[in-house]
Amino acid sequence: MFMASTSTLSVVPRFSPSCNKHDYTKGVKHLVDTSPDLRLIPAPYILHKPPLIYNPSPLPRSPLISPSIPVIDLDGIDNAITSNRRESAVHDIASACVEWGFFLQIVNHGVKASLMKEMLRVADGFFSLTCEEKMKYASNNVMDPVRYGTSLNTSAPHQLHWRDYLRHFGHPLENSYHLWPENPPNYRSVAKEYLEEIWRLKTKIAGCISESLGLDKDYIEKSLGKGCQIIASNYYPPCPQPHLTLGLAAHSDHGGITILMQNDVDGLQVRYKDIWIPVEYVASSFVVNIGDYIEILSNGRYKSVEHRGLVNKKRTRISIAVGHGPEMTTILAPANELVDEKEKPNYKPIVYKDYIRFQQSSAVRGKTPLEKIMAN
Repeated sequence: MFMASTSTLSVVPRFSPSCNKHDYTKGVKHLVDTSPDLRLIPAPYILHKPPLIYNPSPLPRSPLISPSIPVIDLDGIDNAITSNRRESAVHDIASACVEWGFFLQIVNHGVKASLMKEMLRVADGFFSLTCEEKMKYASNNVMDPVRYGTSLNTSAPHQLHWRDYLRHFGHPLENSYHLWPENPPNYRSVAKEYLEEIWRLKTKIAGCISESLGLDKDYIEKSLGKGCQIIASNYYPPCPQPHLTLGLAAHSDHGGITILMQNDVDGLQVRYKDIWIPVEYVASSFVVNIGDYIEILSNGRYKSVEHRGLVNKKRTRISIAVGHGPEMTTILAPANELVDEKEKPNYKPIVYKDYIRFQQSSAVRGKTPLEKIMAN
């Protein structure tokens, strides 16, 4: 989508010779820290088709002018005394999945605000480490259990994006905990507590999604088996020309349920009926979206939705996304209960780890990877 060569641009801004010699594999923060006079972004970051930024109309809000992203209140949904709350939440989640693929913001979710802030602090602390320390975790293998990198999650040639990231596996914690970054010193303990809380929240949400599809409450949870949890902390430093690049290109997530937290710098956008809608920051809330796995499982009833990250001229944006999918050896396919006898499955079966490798190794974003496994 935005990956064409900058050689097709009629004008390419000039930048300092030192940036020409820059080792971009070390990350955008390294570029910014070592180029204090940076006023124009280097050519490798300039996208052939600059992002169109949706500006809300100054007119009063209406569904036709500025659609409202749903807010889902999870308070009391597991309390038998307030069963009507659960019924209402399941209905709201079903509507949000059909209409958006996102249901935002999740409030009264049960995760302590103090833990959320601490997780943001340790993520910021990691990206503030020396370049040498961060590069210990650098890898081109998209399946490595811990991985530091920059731009997109691929080694395939592509225009660079204004983003550094740290990705590693979470649940089952015993498989990878010992490999997580040792610095900052409290990173492992904070991340462990945070991921355990997010896993519990995911289980609660999965039950509501299952019920909204007319399935047993534990259907999705059982389909995940032991499950796979991946955390991606994203760091978007201030960018002198944010209108010429992106932090993260439009994409859908490969897993089932993604739970995202961000600092107070806006930048997340979701595609809604070919319009990019900004996702405004709400304190102590989570953004939750369904991924390709749920689209496949539901046989297309629910659609994973494209989203992207913009960058800010003056401030650093940090987002922490935790994705949840099935075990790596699981074969992705529609649930039998959701395929009519007269219909055929809308998606070809594929092993989950193969789908991750296929999606993460591609420089083509959007929903192209998912479209490749759709049945003709």
